Amino acid sequence: MIRFGMALLLACACASAAPAAAPAAPATQATPTAAPAPSAAPLAPDPAPGVDGDVTVAAMNGMQILVKRVPGAELVAMQLYIRGGVRNWDRAHAGVEDLALSVSTSGGTRKLDKDAFARRLAALGSSLDASAGNDFSALSAKSLKAHFGETFALLADAFLEPALPAAEIELQRQRQLSQLKHEQEYPDSRLDFLVHQTLFHDHPYGRRAIGTLETVAKLSAADLSAHLAKLRETSRLLLVVVGDLEAAEVVAGARRALGHLPRGTYQETQLPSVKLDRAALVVVEKKLPTNYIQGVFLAPGWRDPDFATAMVAMEVLGLREFEEVRTKRNLSYAAGAFLRSNLAIARGTLYVTAVDPNATMEVMLAQARRLQSEPVPAPELAGDKAVFLTGYLMGSESTDGQAGLLARAQLLGGDWHLARTFPGRVRAVTAGDVQAFARKYIGRLQTVVLGDPARLNRTLFQSL
Repeated sequence: MIRFGMALLLACACASAAPAAAPAAPATQATPTAAPAPSAAPLAPDPAPGVDGDVTVAAMNGMQILVKRVPGAELVAMQLYIRGGVRNWDRAHAGVEDLALSVSTSGGTRKLDKDAFARRLAALGSSLDASAGNDFSALSAKSLKAHFGETFALLADAFLEPALPAAEIELQRQRQLSQLKHEQEYPDSRLDFLVHQTLFHDHPYGRRAIGTLETVAKLSAADLSAHLAKLRETSRLLLVVVGDLEAAEVVAGARRALGHLPRGTYQETQLPSVKLDRAALVVVEKKLPTNYIQGVFLAPGWRDPDFATAMVAMEVLGLREFEEVRTKRNLSYAAGAFLRSNLAIARGTLYVTAVDPNATMEVMLAQARRLQSEPVPAPELAGDKAVFLTGYLMGSESTDGQAGLLARAQLLGGDWHLARTFPGRVRAVTAGDVQAFARKYIGRLQTVVLGDPARLNRTLFQSL
């Protein structure tokens, strides 16, 4: 994942030499009183909640609340998102948000120690966990409808009043360090890491949410506490709740638990763009039975008009790559193409493992060029859109799946309605749209290979 850090600039005003003091006023002369300093403009009151179909939109002191009513749903998903991602830490503290939130949700609170907190969740049949990413982080809970209020109170306590015991900090630190070590041991995860570093080595995304072995090892309890304190302002927060609940109940619970937080001054800033001027090949030598290959290109994200087209186009390309590389030629057991869309900077990916990398990549690249040069036949396009939509809709059947989808549309696209309109936009994609996407975006591939450099035709790998 990718990390962006923003330096905080502290402006220092230097006072000029003070003028000589004025003579004292005569005793009979009243000393004028200083005019009172103007008070800060009062904050505008929260707008009244608005209902749009099955979604209610509310606000609480700058925090947006989305409540989706699902009549008959027995489970409630509640997800508290924290904006900022890599904007929230510098290079020396990469990994701090991941570690802090993990300890917050697993180490108990000031009211309930770790074991008591876990027992209470178990008694309710509820779950609570946390995740930290390069664009945003989240505390996520799920409960039975009847236990929403108590479960949400536990989520809020974990965020606001975590115990942060030393033993839990060390336990979660070792788990995070283990993840980082395993990442370098497994070829696919190491390949992902290498691709990320290739694209974002000099970009804020380079400071990943998981951190590094060096930064995570140095994080202190004081670092975690200070970082969490910085996150506790409503201008950073988005609450999404999906279930069979009245919106008024959710808003009231949010006000009870989080209404005392300051609004703060957080404002989302756009991350620097990434420019890819030409195709490039990066090879990392490693003795393996096969070569692990990813070719990536920048792609439209949630905010772009081409987003739905991109999803359809990569579905078409992925199915073609599998058929041509594996089914017809048996060149690889793993071949495909997909869009990494849950990032502010989306990217398309061609992926394959191959004993014969040149023959395999020749087929892979030929399919990409075919998508650019030929319209997708209508029956194939209709079938591939149906396959894509089935997977997409299955992923949003659960209450937590629906909550995550609304949140991604809001956080990455700036408008939760994008989640509602997405299936219709997918159905409207034409063969001409797909071909135009392929011509516009699929190119200047940044290809990373983990394997044997002696087996690669560099000209071929940099030909698209």
